[in-house]
Order: sequence, then structure tokens, then C-alpha cells
Amino acid sequence: MKKILILSANPTNTNKLRLDEEVREIEAGLERSRSRDQFQLISKWAVRSNDLRRALLDHKPEIVHFCGHGAGSQGLALENNSGQMQLVKTETLAGLFELFDSIECVLLNACYSEAQAEAIYQHVDYVIGMNRAIGDRAAIEFAVGFYDALGADRSYEDAYKFGCLTIDLEGIPESSTPVLKSKNNRKTTPQQQPNQDEVENSSSNREAVRVPKPKSEEIIYKLAFPLEQPEGQIPLDSVYYIDRPPIETDCSEAIIKPGALIRVKAPRQMGKSSLMMRILDHASKQSYKTACLNFQSVDGELLGNLDLFLQWFAASITDALSLPEKLEEHWKGVLGSKNKCTNYFERYLLPSIDTPLALGLDEVDEVFKHPAIEP
Repeated sequence: MKKILILSANPTNTNKLRLDEEVREIEAGLERSRSRDQFQLISKWAVRSNDLRRALLDHKPEIVHFCGHGAGSQGLALENNSGQMQLVKTETLAGLFELFDSIECVLLNACYSEAQAEAIYQHVDYVIGMNRAIGDRAAIEFAVGFYDALGADRSYEDAYKFGCLTIDLEGIPESSTPVLKSKNNRKTTPQQQPNQDEVENSSSNREAVRVPKPKSEEIIYKLAFPLEQPEGQIPLDSVYYIDRPPIETDCSEAIIKPGALIRVKAPRQMGKSSLMMRILDHASKQSYKTACLNFQSVDGELLGNLDLFLQWFAASITDALSLPEKLEEHWKGVLGSKNKCTNYFERYLLPSIDTPLALGLDEVDEVFKHPAIEP
């Protein structure tokens, strides 16, 4: 009999996840499987770091399943004694799993958990992580497909494929998010080590450069990226953008939900625009159309007239989507400006695209200075 240890954590200061549904679906799938007597399911909730360590020691599982929030290279989100988020570092997790020879497979059903999967894989033969944010529905469907396959006596590799296929079968565009690290599908190429007395130059702006070894037998390293002065919106590839987990993860999960509304509110120069750019970039990678408007770019005369403002709004999004502008055709009749704008979107813009639209609005507070157009 193989033991499956499910570890769940949803700290009170993070978005609410449907972890209970995930565990219930796993239980139901295994219960109906022909090999149900070969598995024992053990669930631990509101897991803290000590709970993780003790559960592994007490139960010696063959399969470890974590469901909750991830924070990329910074680790997985467990809970502290007060229920708040406590990140467990990637190297710490890897060191913990190194101490357990019984573990055959680890499934990290959390956003941006590929970094932890890569580290844990050094000590466990099969590890699954997520290479980006994953929605609740996709995470649950992957788990259902994965354990249904295990319950049918399929291998871990087959179970991974069934999990991805289950996401596809449900029409969710996230089947490429789960990533399997296994001995059979991993290809490595030995890297040649440079001579210590050579200078190694790199075109990458984040690589370390090795300089000739001085007589004091010390090795000197320096960062080889040009300094920049962070100001305004920080580019996607900038080394100066600082993640603030779980904000980025929560926003990435929310933006791919139908009808989602994300409001980013903070003082000036706190990175609101930079965060919005990253949210839209994530939506774009999920095959969404995206458009971004900055209300500071609106001409003054448009802000004093609701009809002109809404025409500017509709025309700007049309331009961002590279569609021909058809305001004259749809802005006729005695209907009010708001109805005309709604009809323009519902009857022309949205039917003209074949994917969902993620719309980013920057400097929205400009609207509140003009009572004529204030919502």
C-alpha cells in the first residue's frame, strides 16, 4: 500500500483557494478506482513548517501532494502559528526531502512551483511543479486526472500526462503549466568548467564575471549588468522589479477568471503600473488579448464631456486591438452615451476577437477630478 500525504495551506492573508474541493475530488477518484486498496490517503490542513516535518516523519509517504500558494524562487507558502503566510525556502525544502528515501513522487500543486520541483528532483525521482500561475479549476482538474490514472495502475509519467489531458478536456487553456521532472525525460548536458586563470565574459546582464586569480589566492566576482535609475514603469526584464508575494501570484490567478476585476491601490511610485504590466503580460501568455490605457494621456477637452470621453475610450481600445474604428456606425441614435459605448463593445469589439480581453487602466484617479465623467 502506498501512502499519499496531502499537505494543504491557505494562509489568512492570501486569496482563498478551493483546497477542500481538491482533496475531496482526489478522495472520490481513488475511492472509485479498481486499485483503491493499494492507496492510503492522509490529509493535513493549515500546514506549518513543523507540521510538514512531522507529517513526513510520522507517515513515511511514497507520494507527497502540496496544494496552496507558491512564490516562485522564494519558496512555498505555509502558515505560521497565527495563520499568516510563512514562506519556506526552496533549498530548505530540498534539504528536507533529501532525508526521506521512501518518497517516490512529489506534486506541488501551487503557482510558480517549478523552482521547488527542480530542487527537490535532485533527491526524488518524480516531481511535478507549475511553471506559472495556475487557476483553481485547472489545479483541481490536474489532480483529478493524475490520481485517476494512478488508481488505474498507470505510471507516474502516464499520470502526469492524464492530468494535463484532463485540463485540456475541460477546455481550460493551462495544460502546459504543470511540468514533470523525472529521470526518464530529463536531458542534461555536462557544462565545461572554465579555467580559474581565464576571464569569462558574458553577454547576459545578470551573469557573474570571473577575473584573473590574484596572488592572494582570492577569487573576485562582480556583477556584469549596467546600473539603471529605476523610475516610472519598470520593464518586464528589469532586475530592479521586486516581487511582493503573494500579490503577483494572487493577481495572476485572478486575471484568468471570467469577469475578474483587480484594483491596485497604493501611493505614488509604489509600482502599481509595473505590477499592472506584469498582470497583463501573464494574461497575454494565457492567449488573452490585452489593451492598456493611461488616463493621463486624455486631452483636457475630452474630460469635460462624457460623450467625447467614452468615444475616446472606445476608440483607444479599438486601436490597441489593431481593429478598424467604427464609432460613426455604432454611435448613432438617441440612446445615451453609456448605452452606445456598451453596444460598441458588445456588438463590435468583443465579437471581433476570438479570445478573452484583459483591459488595464492606469492613473484611473484622473477621472475623479472631473465630475462630468465621474462614474
